[in-house]
Amino acid sequence: MVEKSVPNMRHYGRQLFVCNHGDCAPSEEAERLHRLVLERNRQQGLNKLRNPHRIKCTLADCLGVCQGGPILVVYPDGIWYHGVDEAGLERIYREHLIGGRPVEELIFHRHFPEGKEPAYAPDVRGDEALTPAPWGPLEKGGELQPESEDAAGEEAESRRLAARRRRKKKGLVIVNTGEGKGKTTAALGILTRAWGRRMKVGVVQFLKHESARFGEIRAAERMGDIDWISGGDGWTWTSSDMDETAARARRTWTVCQERILNGGYDVLILDEFTYLLHYGWLDGNEALAWLEANKPPLLHLVITGRYAPRNLVDFADLVTEMRPIKHPLEEQGIRAQPGIEF
Repeated sequence: MVEKSVPNMRHYGRQLFVCNHGDCAPSEEAERLHRLVLERNRQQGLNKLRNPHRIKCTLADCLGVCQGGPILVVYPDGIWYHGVDEAGLERIYREHLIGGRPVEELIFHRHFPEGKEPAYAPDVRGDEALTPAPWGPLEKGGELQPESEDAAGEEAESRRLAARRRRKKKGLVIVNTGEGKGKTTAALGILTRAWGRRMKVGVVQFLKHESARFGEIRAAERMGDIDWISGGDGWTWTSSDMDETAARARRTWTVCQERILNGGYDVLILDEFTYLLHYGWLDGNEALAWLEANKPPLLHLVITGRYAPRNLVDFADLVTEMRPIKHPLEEQGIRAQPGIEF
């Protein structure tokens, strides 16, 4: 039997959840309260991971109750507040989160009878007593800068929830570039995931030989419903006629343009497309202008290859650079192997 590792728990005194679903109060109000808590945490030194009295504040997409928001819940006390404005939050923070005395007039629900709430965790653990910092007005007008790993995580969570609330969708331009191995492999991972979601997917390979039988091509044939176009005559470093290699790549770009316009794809991989721009086989500005004008709004384009030019990086939504650390050929003299490299 495999032993399970014990989760690494970070101590905190209380956790505050703020509902920013937006049904019973504008989500912006909840986000403003969330920022206020983070600012108070900084002032009080209660954002530090090593502080056993740390206060953790989390935005919640929906707390399952509509009760005249914004709604706040304090755990482990199980106290639910509603109709909380900035002044109310200041009282909750000072009187309840620090002082341990709930603000009665703002409570609309208790999980536990009054006086029967769970014990304050730092008291149970035997931690040193909380010594609050002097209370004073917060600085206005400045951007909150996370001072700890926990605060940075809360800010990231705030951004994720805001993005989820907007429900914005966009066909991304994704670029996998760099000197390291794995650019096409990562793109094929996206293709597999999309295929599993019954999305229409396709691959256009600009350099790999049109008669190649790599493992991914065989897999695509067995999976079915994957359009695969290989229009090259081999990699640039094995080409015996670079003019022909460039001409083939340009012809494949013409095919690719037609597929982008009329293929109805959800995901289309442009494998080794960066080389057409890097070597000047296509005018990069013209190619990117064409994509900007003609790519369907929800089509995800995944572009692979070394030497991604700056204008492509600027144009893309997501760019990942593969960087080599170790390679079996260089370190051990091990050549490419089936199922790993091809």
